[in-house]
Amino acid sequence: MDWARGAAYVLMVVAHVAPGDGPARILLVSEFLTAPLFALLIGVGAQLSWSASGQHGWRYVLREAVRAALVIGLGLLLAQSAASVLIVLVHLGMLMLLCLPLVRLRTRALMVAGGFSLVLAVAVPGIYRMLPSGLDLDWSPPAHHALTTVLGLVGGAGAYRLTGLLLCAVLGMLAVRALQKAAEAPWWQGTVASIGAFAVMLALLVAPNLLGLYEVHAYDGTPSEQIGVASGALGVLLMMWALERSPLGRALPARVAQLLAAPGQAALTLYALQILVLHVYQVNHPLVRDDRWWMLALLVVLGVGFAMVWQTVFIALARRAPRARRWIRGPLEGLIREVQDVLAPRRLRDAVSDRTARRAGSGTR
Repeated sequence: MDWARGAAYVLMVVAHVAPGDGPARILLVSEFLTAPLFALLIGVGAQLSWSASGQHGWRYVLREAVRAALVIGLGLLLAQSAASVLIVLVHLGMLMLLCLPLVRLRTRALMVAGGFSLVLAVAVPGIYRMLPSGLDLDWSPPAHHALTTVLGLVGGAGAYRLTGLLLCAVLGMLAVRALQKAAEAPWWQGTVASIGAFAVMLALLVAPNLLGLYEVHAYDGTPSEQIGVASGALGVLLMMWALERSPLGRALPARVAQLLAAPGQAALTLYALQILVLHVYQVNHPLVRDDRWWMLALLVVLGVGFAMVWQTVFIALARRAPRARRWIRGPLEGLIREVQDVLAPRRLRDAVSDRTARRAGSGTR
């Protein structure tokens, strides 16, 4: 779902550097949806990788574990930057590891896992908020401290709650399984489903604030926020799926559609590139905020343009040097692929079947 990944990149840039909420506060949606959408796409990617890899043994697990470890390492590295951004890559890398056993489940079992993750996403932040408020627990202070620490790490506190991200990832796995079964469904059904998902998001995130029922804020971990952002992320995925299959999407020349997918294919590279630009800016202007409209435009144009140029160059290069094909998606994506092939090389027939599956499913990844 490369178009959805591209949308996630744009939302991320808006969340990081937009100096205002825009007309009718429409840009505020980026604060709610960016991390959940990335988490949902982790689940989508894990499911598609499992379906297309042709190998489900130790080799597959090792390759995906290597990918997750490199993403976590990159996240720890970027966290040392001067950019005023809370890095999400460590959480997403951990999410990749959690997805490894989940993709093996049958759909009904995965639905049960989704229900369990929903309970955790809603309950863990609430339990965490109760513990420091004087809940009478017949435990020693060290045990109480250990419990609050564990709950905080898994989703009780922080902007990126692992339990909530896990809910989004499982939702992504279930969604892509449903979309694969409905491959021949008319595009407008995806549009209707996305409208329904957005309606749930509005009912849980916007309506309570407008009607004065209770306040809902981004990252607050309340049930409305956790369920609402997951539904909104699903709405973006379904909307992109419907757009790709709509008359407009199908009318695009193949090369144009491929270029539009380029930012999503290089999402990890563009994430790092964004942090690098913001780091350089903060180092040179330490007392100046980076949330500027011109910075927003620069990061969007730079990211999208870089991805398109990179892919154009490497598609041409791959015709002469087939090994360059693994670098087409982006530099960091290519580096991860190289490390995977060194530590857990794929068998030739798996590589061939994977290439065939990628070509057949290029419109859905």
